[in-house]
Amino acid sequence: MQNISYSPLHAASGEPVAAGDDKMDDTPKAKSVGHPPLALFDMLCALVVVAVATLIAEGPSGFQSVSHVLLGAAGIAGICLTLWWRNAYVVTRSIRWDGNLSLLWTSIAGVTVAMIAVSWLLQLEPARFFQVLVFAGWLVTMSVVRFVFARRRDHTGSPVKVIVAGNTGDALATRLALRADTRTAYDVQGFVMDRLDDDVPPIVSQLALGSIDHLPHVVKKSGAELVVVCLGALDAERFAPMVRQLNVLGVDVALSTGLSNVALRRVSLGHVSGRPMVRVTPAPLSGWHLNTKRILDVLGAGALILLTAPFMLLAAVAIRIEDGGKAIFRQTRVGKGGFPFTIYKFRTMVDNAEDMLIDLTNDHEGPVFKMRGDPRITRVGALLRKTSMDELPQLFNILRGQMSLVGPRPLPVHEVEAAPASFLDRHAVKPGLTGRWQVSGRSDTGFDELDELDRWYVDNWSLGQDFEILARTVPAVLLARGAR
Repeated sequence: MQNISYSPLHAASGEPVAAGDDKMDDTPKAKSVGHPPLALFDMLCALVVVAVATLIAEGPSGFQSVSHVLLGAAGIAGICLTLWWRNAYVVTRSIRWDGNLSLLWTSIAGVTVAMIAVSWLLQLEPARFFQVLVFAGWLVTMSVVRFVFARRRDHTGSPVKVIVAGNTGDALATRLALRADTRTAYDVQGFVMDRLDDDVPPIVSQLALGSIDHLPHVVKKSGAELVVVCLGALDAERFAPMVRQLNVLGVDVALSTGLSNVALRRVSLGHVSGRPMVRVTPAPLSGWHLNTKRILDVLGAGALILLTAPFMLLAAVAIRIEDGGKAIFRQTRVGKGGFPFTIYKFRTMVDNAEDMLIDLTNDHEGPVFKMRGDPRITRVGALLRKTSMDELPQLFNILRGQMSLVGPRPLPVHEVEAAPASFLDRHAVKPGLTGRWQVSGRSDTGFDELDELDRWYVDNWSLGQDFEILARTVPAVLLARGAR
């Protein structure tokens, strides 16, 4: 290990920076804290849509109705204030606005429902048609504005200059996360850390700007606007004074918790005796949430069986015609709690396929077997796999309570036995007909990524995530991504 007492390289200019250099301007630099053009466009859209909706629904006389004008004005103020309150404009340098659409749409829906409720409770005059026009108009115009902003590079300001404080691993991970952000352009100027490992990657040596005690000096010299402090980089006695010094310079400070695999909805910020605390709540793996999931599983599986029954009949007949063997393939898989169950699938391979496994080559590292051009697959089986129709009999596993519509992929017993012990965490929930693995590349996904996807699903399960996965399953199946 080697101590760092000076900045070997200035990341922006490439010039050495001595720790004691005091030839600099100590005046805090002004910086943008939002995106005023977007806010102004939203306000303009809200105003124009309400005016046009009034003309269409009520005619010119609508502007003479005091209750109508008041409701429209309240709606305009409501949507603008809601977007501001939900931090829709606190994006210093946006490079892509797609991530804001869900926030925008839910805000519009909430304000529209509030307008309808207020007009109903106070028995105001505006027709429901007016409110439908306002909802549709806001949805379309404000979404279009964001897509225009996304493609207008001249609206993108200079990137936010960032300094990362932390050890080597945390600093690199934080830099990667900042560079991958889709809403704000970050320019990581460099790292500050108390010790530098002897065998660190070259990028760390190149971007090392000094020790953490020299942060104020490094920030002023580099013109950084944000300092991200990794958890554990500073103890409590040093952290508060350092934040105070940086805030005096007009620099924001963010604390990176390292909770990379935790859904944001599980994280909340509170305080105990004035001390801020980050709380991570567990996924709701019991109670009414799971009861609701079971009801949806039964209703969804039943409806799909009725819809796909003719196709399943044709698939069974085609399999029998091709080689005369059984149409349904049965195999023991591991389910919730590690208990085995018999899974049903349409047979896509020759009858003795499992006996031939030892003679084949696995394309993937790890216990999960996948092989391109598997010679055991029949012609009908290849078609069934390509269309994912071979999975349809698992709908009966769902009705029997052994599986769910959404969940981790159910694996054979021998693959689970060969997996690491941590892999068993996935058995906290029922396996699924579809899941994060299936919508993320299916057979193209390696074992480590499969493990990570399933673990993330279990740790962060919610009904909303299930609906999202079901929605993403449709294009994944239609485009046959990773199917083999």
